[in-house]
Amino acid sequence: MWTILIVALIQMPALALTPGINQITTTTFKERSLGEVQSALATSALSQPIAALGAAMLVNKRLVTKRGVIVFGLLLLAGTALIAVILHSKFWHLILLSVVLGISTGCFMSNIFGLIFDNFDEMERQKIVGYQTSFINAGGIMMSLLGGVLATMIWYGGYLILFIGIPAAILVYRTVPDYKVPASAKAGKKASERFDRRIFYYCAIAFLYMMTYSVCGANISTHIAGLGNSAAAGIAVAFTMGGGVVSGLFFGKLSSKTGDYSMSFALSGVFIGYMMLSVFTSSLALTFAAVFIVGMSLSIMLPRCIFMVSTLAVDPSTSATATALVSIASPSAGIFLSPIIITNLTRAVFGESTALRYRFVSFVVLALAAIIAVITTLEKRKKEEVFQ
Repeated sequence: MWTILIVALIQMPALALTPGINQITTTTFKERSLGEVQSALATSALSQPIAALGAAMLVNKRLVTKRGVIVFGLLLLAGTALIAVILHSKFWHLILLSVVLGISTGCFMSNIFGLIFDNFDEMERQKIVGYQTSFINAGGIMMSLLGGVLATMIWYGGYLILFIGIPAAILVYRTVPDYKVPASAKAGKKASERFDRRIFYYCAIAFLYMMTYSVCGANISTHIAGLGNSAAAGIAVAFTMGGGVVSGLFFGKLSSKTGDYSMSFALSGVFIGYMMLSVFTSSLALTFAAVFIVGMSLSIMLPRCIFMVSTLAVDPSTSATATALVSIASPSAGIFLSPIIITNLTRAVFGESTALRYRFVSFVVLALAAIIAVITTLEKRKKEEVFQ
């Protein structure tokens, strides 16, 4: 368990790189626009799910073990840092680094979740996935702060933090059991018959949630431009992740008591946070409070989706794929499509107003919360009728 939590500290490596974006744009690659630099860094969101699903296929076919894939991913994380030291003078080097980083995280992140599925019972999973999200957010805070310091010295300084993948790989190799997934008891059936379709429900929720949640961080710098400098935006990001740290600590109890209603609860927090951002535009203190509330939703929503998939993905021949879909592919797709869909849509309707953008998305998440609550209630009644 402690290995899983320690590795969680480095599951947001991109946050070590974002403090250097301004320097990359204004100093290193002056001929490139901010959008081009952001797109280059976002390439990892494309390679990550491809790597996760590819690794899941190899695990499912019993060609590799989950421990082996995790160790490879962590060593490749350190390899990304090594590549940055050697190749950092051309723009395509930046794209290459993002692709390699995406492959690295795609390999070790989803399989770390898989270890939870394989080695802990249902009650333990609820606690651990909550703690894990707290550690992820805490690690993100440390990554962003240290990355900012190193980026002031050299533009690719944030990449140097990724050498931490070496001790993490050693820790995993020494503490994680090495095993291949057992052969499926339903091997004679088609893959579609072995795959519980309810998994797609939680994948869809994870996708829609990340699409709306990403609006917070993507617009906060612009939203508070009149209240503070980039340092204030950095503090706001830290408050967002701080909210995730706090809620992850009580996720286990909340999840066990409220079930899928916890997802509606998380979305209600996003609604409140976004409404506060849209109304209290002149208060930096209330802005920090708002993003803290939004951040709390992260350690409730995604752990619940991942936990529920762990209870559904009981067939060993599909568990790795299910893990990759809910923990990597669905959230990554939501993050990637968020600015394409939401930013462009709200810009066309409301112009450049970030306050109105937050308000619009707040009603979207409120509607999603209501839909999930209705579906949860209907499912609960159906189970009660079957029991009776």
